[in-house]
Amino acid sequence: MHLLVMHQSQPELPTLDSGVTLLGTDERATGALQSLVLDQLLLDGGSAIWVDAHGHGTTQPLSRIAPSMRVLDRVRIARAFTPWQHQSLLHDTAPECMADTALVVLPAVDWFYRSDELARGDGKRMLSTGIELVAEITNVFDVPVLLTQHTDDALTEPVRELADDVIRCEQTPYGPRFSGEEYETLVYPLENGLVQTTFAFWKRVLTTHHPAVVSTDSPTEVSAYGSY
Repeated sequence: MHLLVMHQSQPELPTLDSGVTLLGTDERATGALQSLVLDQLLLDGGSAIWVDAHGHGTTQPLSRIAPSMRVLDRVRIARAFTPWQHQSLLHDTAPECMADTALVVLPAVDWFYRSDELARGDGKRMLSTGIELVAEITNVFDVPVLLTQHTDDALTEPVRELADDVIRCEQTPYGPRFSGEEYETLVYPLENGLVQTTFAFWKRVLTTHHPAVVSTDSPTEVSAYGSY
């Protein structure tokens, strides 16, 4: 991560370095995960491997944020529906990493391991195994891995221990704000003095950050209140 300077004409987002980054978000800061993923791909090129949990990888928020639909072709999403499927996908993630893999995304990495279908203790054991698989990825490949947690508690202690960096996106009275040990971002104000805090806000940020990729298949207009 790097120190960020926010200019009103050019909004900035945290850049992701190699290793594991843990993103914590305020429930109201909608779209932060998706915007970080798309920004990373637009900055570095390449593709993202996304092992989804709890519906974070649905196409609707990604398509609403993307400044160009073409970038979505580079997001490869695998969806699990059970703890065992999620564990299997984590096993398969490292072999799927290629030369053009720019990012591995593991949202709500603990979600499936809280299932009532698991016997007592199995969730903790399976999550620990999953974390070991993530560590293998970072040991072998020079690629950022972006994680989120569904719940921050004793179960996810191994997730926090694995993280090389922790960033947080929270809602403030002035809009969403990224913060970390070495940086802090402000918000991007609209012309009328308000701030945008929904998916349309993040689309505006990405469109301003990457104007060269904006195409006619991606309308850029947004309203002052977060709806088209």
